[in-house]
Amino acid sequence: MIKESLVISDTNILLDLISINLLKEFFSLPCSFFTTDFVLNEIIQPHQKKVIEKFVNTKNLEVVTFDFSELTQISSMSASSKNNTSFTDCSVWYYAKQTGGRLLTGDNKLRKSAEADNVKVSGILYIFDNLVEYEIIDEITASNLLEQLMQINIRLPKEECKQRFLRWRQ
Repeated sequence: MIKESLVISDTNILLDLISINLLKEFFSLPCSFFTTDFVLNEIIQPHQKKVIEKFVNTKNLEVVTFDFSELTQISSMSASSKNNTSFTDCSVWYYAKQTGGRLLTGDNKLRKSAEADNVKVSGILYIFDNLVEYEIIDEITASNLLEQLMQINIRLPKEECKQRFLRWRQ
């Protein structure tokens, strides 16, 4: 179950959820959702932008902006990152660290950097698990949507996905 009262989403999580039409259910989870203006700027497809803006306008997704001092710190994180973590990725990492929230990302470089900095990090499977646990979607729906997402996002951890298929399809 989600233990944090707030989660901070990276771009790839939002795009994955849009691709399988699961964003509304995601925002039904019992926590507050944040992202940064840099993440929103990475979403360039008109359809995806329109979907995200709907949730921003209804305050389901809060967009964080930074002052000059914070931008300087984010820039420093990006410059000193051992694995070339992008500025946008550093913006969500920075915000998760500052707030104690859980960072949601599918980016392995970001995950490793943030975890090394003692930030709690989870990915799309964590979201699926919580959607099932909170009974927002049933196990068969979760299984079907995860299978659909695996066709779109080939970087998902196949073994962990298979474990969920076995558990959910029993």
